[in-house]
Amino acid sequence: MDFYLIHAPSVYDFRKRSLLYGPISDVVPSTPVFEMYPLGFVSLMGYLERHGYRVKIINLAVKMLKDPSFNAESLIKKLYPLAFGIDLHWLVHAQGALEVAKIIKRHHPDTPIILGGLSATYYHEEVMANHPEVDFIVRGDSAEQPLYNLLKSIEKGMEPLEVPNLTWRDKQGTIKVNPLSYVPEDLNDYSLNYEVIVKSVLREADLESNLPFKSWAEYPYTAVITCKGCIYNCVTCGGSRYAYERFFNRPRPVFKDPAKLIEELRIIGSYVKAPTFILGDLRMAGDTYVESFIRLLKRERIDNPMVFELFTIASERFLKELLSATSELYMEISPESHDEEVRCLQGRFFTNQQLEKMIEKALTIGVKRLDVFFMIGLRKQNLTSTLKTVEYCDHLLEKYGKEDLLHPFIAPLAPFLDPGSLAFENPSNYGYSVSSKSFEHHRRLLEGLTWKHYLNYETTWLSKEELVEATYQSSAALTLVKLKHGLLSRKEAEELIDRIKLNRQILRKLDQILSEIAPDQQPLTLEGLRSELQKANEPLLCLKEELRPPFKARLKPLSILKLLLRRIF
Repeated sequence: MDFYLIHAPSVYDFRKRSLLYGPISDVVPSTPVFEMYPLGFVSLMGYLERHGYRVKIINLAVKMLKDPSFNAESLIKKLYPLAFGIDLHWLVHAQGALEVAKIIKRHHPDTPIILGGLSATYYHEEVMANHPEVDFIVRGDSAEQPLYNLLKSIEKGMEPLEVPNLTWRDKQGTIKVNPLSYVPEDLNDYSLNYEVIVKSVLREADLESNLPFKSWAEYPYTAVITCKGCIYNCVTCGGSRYAYERFFNRPRPVFKDPAKLIEELRIIGSYVKAPTFILGDLRMAGDTYVESFIRLLKRERIDNPMVFELFTIASERFLKELLSATSELYMEISPESHDEEVRCLQGRFFTNQQLEKMIEKALTIGVKRLDVFFMIGLRKQNLTSTLKTVEYCDHLLEKYGKEDLLHPFIAPLAPFLDPGSLAFENPSNYGYSVSSKSFEHHRRLLEGLTWKHYLNYETTWLSKEELVEATYQSSAALTLVKLKHGLLSRKEAEELIDRIKLNRQILRKLDQILSEIAPDQQPLTLEGLRSELQKANEPLLCLKEELRPPFKARLKPLSILKLLLRRIF
């Protein structure tokens, strides 16, 4: 291999440590180790392979999760590429990504290590100043071409003076920051071509390294990206218009050509029979773009169900058009709060009346499922408000939940308030208090014992302790609401309630111990609670199965066999 793309667990030594993860990953496909690698890996791999480099993804986090005896360091020692790439896209990998970089540098001191991703971009100067194991950081939201240019420079032994978007260290150890000048306005060359992953699996006879997340093989959920950037300014979002303009030099979003999206969906459908998530609200690109996408989707007649993300209320016409172009249609929307004032302050500008009208229309015309997500940790939201959101979920299910088509969720903003978001950059303006903004602080937070210790913020209306309590109370209340409306069995609901109780007991026990120990005593561990933690660290906000559309997802082995035969003959 010329280049390895390596995805680290959020905390490298998670298998040796006893931690109370809490609900930090309950409403995403991955576990608390955040083993899901960014979709950019697929695009990077495809781009570099088309330009002559042999690339392999190694999802260390998945391999460590699936095999307790797997030795990541032993594997790393056997690799001899031109360079290593590690994603630092989400800040939750601040500890794990850097620990993996240290291990690589220990065994391969002369092999360059390259970081990339939104968090690496935000913290590029601090990471380079404090982590000599990192040689390069490719900044921005589109690393494909700069990374290719950098690999060419490494191959030729030249300093990357002209490589755009690059932060690097010269031979004298001086940190250089090249301009963030490569911000493509055309995404068509950066395809999420999942066929390159299938080919890699066949070439290396290694499915596990390429798994996007631990349970992917049993439910092969896929996704395509419609755009880079956003037109909205949700206050807590690190992918907002404000964040993209200020930190990633993208003043307006750019959208992938509809024909390219259809091509990606067709390729996915060749190998997987499963729902595909369409990331980004199509309507941000305007009516002409939407009409073109739907027209091409109808013509292609892709068999896989699709999940569309809504940033605001959708019209009946839009829903009907999508429904006419898909085999099965699922939708997601995040009102954030039942309270219209809280929702508006977050950056979501629609009323409950508008939301309910859309829900009614969507379920009436044949949308197979509509997921509604609410959040804890918002501006002007206290414990009472959070519990009223659960009451509103009950109200929605009373009106629209008769056929198991509506699914509400509530989750805390955890573990971090996003760097680059309006609330992170100007916390006092929005009622937030951020404990520290440095990368090192966040890296250390991830070495805490519980999810309460990970949190990097609190609000004027909810302290960290109150946010934790609001999460436990609201999740228990919503579990009972789901039981009432038949979304959970009694056994499932009781298991969730028991885990919530166990989480609270462990936190109380830990708080009591912390209040009694002297500062000079040995660092506290939860080793004595290992058996309890194994149960407590199962999802407690919802079952992972609840997040999956009601579809029997599977791989298509015949198509994979045909590709293998083409490669052989």
